[in-house]
Amino acid sequence: MPVEQEPVPSPAPADGSGHHAPIPSPRPDDLESGILKDIKPSSGRASLPSRPSSMHSHRTDLAPGTDAEDTASEFPWGPQHPCFPHPNPHVPKDSPLYHTTRIIRINRDWMVKGDLAPTFANLYPEILDPVIPEDDFRAIVKRINDTLIDAFDPLSFRSWLDSVMGVATFWLWDDAGLTKVKKQLGALERWIDDWNKDVGEKEGVKIIPLRRTGYLTLDIQIPDPHFENITGSRPNTQQDDLHSAAPQEHGDFGSYPIAPPPPALQVSAGSPVEAQS
Repeated sequence: MPVEQEPVPSPAPADGSGHHAPIPSPRPDDLESGILKDIKPSSGRASLPSRPSSMHSHRTDLAPGTDAEDTASEFPWGPQHPCFPHPNPHVPKDSPLYHTTRIIRINRDWMVKGDLAPTFANLYPEILDPVIPEDDFRAIVKRINDTLIDAFDPLSFRSWLDSVMGVATFWLWDDAGLTKVKKQLGALERWIDDWNKDVGEKEGVKIIPLRRTGYLTLDIQIPDPHFENITGSRPNTQQDDLHSAAPQEHGDFGSYPIAPPPPALQVSAGSPVEAQS
């Protein structure tokens, strides 16, 4: 005779009601929820720290309701700040340009094409306001990014043709400079040189060739902004920290630490050491 099993009652909810508690929906900002959001490249401006808002430049392409306030709070002041004036590494240290110019560094923007093409951030450093207007800066970055994206496109017909011609000619096609990427990069370098002569030379501004920075950063050489006149303090650098560190006194032993003398060995009467001596 089959034994009937009694149904096991399900556990009652904790709140005492007859309805189960609803499962909470994941938050939209939770990265582990699987909800993908459109990540757009940064397109704003970075202001100098402690700079009055009345000194902000005015853009002509801002849509109504666009927030163009100071975004420097997102970037702590230091070498990673977009407005930080770096020492000029593209000239010799004994050159007058090393002491009279600074470098404003535009970092790569990996949100545009990832690692398929080198593209640079469309974030306007406000320290360029006296020499390069914001609209001109965005036009420069757009021209450079569009050229690099088209030149490094691996899925274009010209890229496949250059690959086939390189293999067929034992890469003499590449050595002769007939590939699309070499032609467009050469044209971009000539455009940068023309901009430096026609526009940048009037303001003492120079765009460093991208080959010199390895396409990792877009360096813009500007006259020394004398940052202490803007924020009231000079930007602190690593060299200043080294020079400002107080030297440590080590006596006549140079840089070697002086250890305390070892404790004296005391021999009492009747000890093994006393008996052997």
